[in-house]
Amino acid sequence: MSLFLRPQHYRRFAAIFCVFALATTLSAAPAPDPSLTLFNGTSLLGWNAHGTWSASGGTLTSNGTGSRNVLTAVPFADFNLQFEYFESAPTGAKLRVWASRENNGGLTIDLDTNDAPAGVGGIETISISSIKTVTSAWHRVQVDASHGQMTVRVDGLPLGSASGLGSRAGYMGFEASGNGILQLRNIKLNPLNIGSPFNGTDLSGWKSIARSPNAKGGLGHSVEKTFTMGIGGGSTKPHEAKWSVRGGAIHGEDGPGGLEYSNMAEDAVIQLVASVKGDTKKDNFTSLLLRNTSGQLAGGYAVGIGPYAGGIEHLENHAFGTAETQVNETIVIGGRTIEIWINGTLTTVHTDSRPESGNSEQGARTAAGSITLLLPSSSVQLDVQKFNATILPKVYGAPAHAPPPPPPVVQPVAQPVTTAPVPTAPSPAETAILQQQQTAAKKDATDQQNKQRVATLMGQALATSDPQQQMNAYGQVVQIDPSNTAAVQGYKEAQQKVQAQQDAQVKASTSAVSQQQDTQTREQQTSASLSQAQSSFLSGHLAAASTALAVAERLSPSNPLAHDLRARISAAQSLRSRLFFLGSGAGLLALVGIVTLWLRRRKMQRFPVLEITRGLDSGLTLPLDKDAVRIGAVMQDGGQKNDIVIRDVEHAVSRFHCEIVKRDGQLYINDLNSSNGTRLNGTSIKPGSPELLRKGSRILLANTVELRFGYDRGAKTGN
Repeated sequence: MSLFLRPQHYRRFAAIFCVFALATTLSAAPAPDPSLTLFNGTSLLGWNAHGTWSASGGTLTSNGTGSRNVLTAVPFADFNLQFEYFESAPTGAKLRVWASRENNGGLTIDLDTNDAPAGVGGIETISISSIKTVTSAWHRVQVDASHGQMTVRVDGLPLGSASGLGSRAGYMGFEASGNGILQLRNIKLNPLNIGSPFNGTDLSGWKSIARSPNAKGGLGHSVEKTFTMGIGGGSTKPHEAKWSVRGGAIHGEDGPGGLEYSNMAEDAVIQLVASVKGDTKKDNFTSLLLRNTSGQLAGGYAVGIGPYAGGIEHLENHAFGTAETQVNETIVIGGRTIEIWINGTLTTVHTDSRPESGNSEQGARTAAGSITLLLPSSSVQLDVQKFNATILPKVYGAPAHAPPPPPPVVQPVAQPVTTAPVPTAPSPAETAILQQQQTAAKKDATDQQNKQRVATLMGQALATSDPQQQMNAYGQVVQIDPSNTAAVQGYKEAQQKVQAQQDAQVKASTSAVSQQQDTQTREQQTSASLSQAQSSFLSGHLAAASTALAVAERLSPSNPLAHDLRARISAAQSLRSRLFFLGSGAGLLALVGIVTLWLRRRKMQRFPVLEITRGLDSGLTLPLDKDAVRIGAVMQDGGQKNDIVIRDVEHAVSRFHCEIVKRDGQLYINDLNSSNGTRLNGTSIKPGSPELLRKGSRILLANTVELRFGYDRGAKTGN
């Protein structure tokens, strides 16, 4: 047999080698890192810092004096946390997990490299570490918290552990109190035990939500355009998208419509992989609705998915990705903050600081709601290959529990010698069992008392209609049993009622003040109009007197001075008419003079104007020289422009707040769905319902800027 290979053998060998090398490369390729990067190395994005903290060069540094801490902006439940830390000198460094938003409660893990109370890596009050001191160098820490158990490893050594912790959630952070320098880097967190509402085979637990007829506005798109294919005006019947399972993925087409998950959620961790096919543009904003109104496609936050990942409609803009590309996205919503990671990188942090509202387009929505996939248009298709979600328990910062003390060792007691049978002393094992039984009985009695107390408080809460009393009762129940969801929900509802009552009182007080101001303004305008009418009458200008008097009569119909002056003007006009018909040459000359004066006045033309009576530009007069004049806080945004730009100190005026349009020779004002509303003569204007403007009408924008509508005279231009 020849030891040399022929040319065709070389080719076969090369082909086999390439296939083998490719297979080896694919099998050796590392799996994608499921962790979320909590610290980007350059800024405090995603953190709330108290005290001296800075970020640069990949390191989070605390260099100061006194107590200082830094906390994540959103909460987590079960997790795997990894990071590295360095102390130049003892700083009392600690890691706090599952804390409240105010950095209270939860579990505290000691990191101080020199004589930490619980030892390096120890869990305070629960688990003491055997290591008290380590060198001043970079140390790697890993914390695993899953199904009520926790393990802390420092440089690979298991130093702290705990069990029986129950279901917990909260915020993560670091603390320091000494004068040394604490540095942190490579902070990553992997959420664990996230449930899967989608089983991969059918849509059990989900329901289709139709787009309501004549929907106005909307989430994920402009309903006025998208739902009517650009025609506008809404539809007369609801429309449902088609939802199915294709290739193990949720598939949606023939929108608009939504697919709602049956469970309600306030705070949650959601991981999904989604792609969108079709016309990816702003109006087709495909999204996941959080805290949404159940059974509707409105009210919640619209968080973009697929190519729209990283955006939050109306709140956070984000560059659109490539259509049909699968996007791995993690969304965490906690309190007023929403954070979004794309492929483990934090891209969006939005904290909604607006006043609370039932609709996220108008304010911060903090109440629980549904989780809904939104397909905005028939021109796109949605595929969700992965959908995992964990609804976080709302009790954050629950205190740690100290380990139970070991049972005491019972020493046998010597018995005197006697001929009578002596009872045998219980063994240590029997004594331990007896103590366990006594402890269990005591716990059962305490649990029974708590149950009775909870039942009594729940009954009191249901029996009263006073929301403040309901808050007190539900609050005591939550203190006894933090996992009582009915009490937690009842407390929140009662709190909302109390807030609603307070808001109603404030609104009533504001309305009373506004009415009083309206009355004073009306009296001032009536007095000014009467004075002008009297002056014009005494000067012989009967038309001007009649016009000014008409304003006073409209403002105050029962004013006796107005009635008397109207009689005098009518008598003078009647006398002038008789003189006109019976006059002599002098009368004719007077008539010619009157006609000349009239012709001169006819050359004058009234122009509608707005006068700013309250605000930064008070006293400024703005002409309404178009059939449609738009008013807002910016000159231009995208393809939209304002004709009049209003400045205000509080920045409460919306970018495109309202518009004044001319119809059939009259002017109307229309609110453009502004954030803080438009009031006409003290009454709120509904968006899309134009109101007629009259001379002297008062327009209040966002309760900060007041305009007065009127007319200005000037010489006519043209014929």
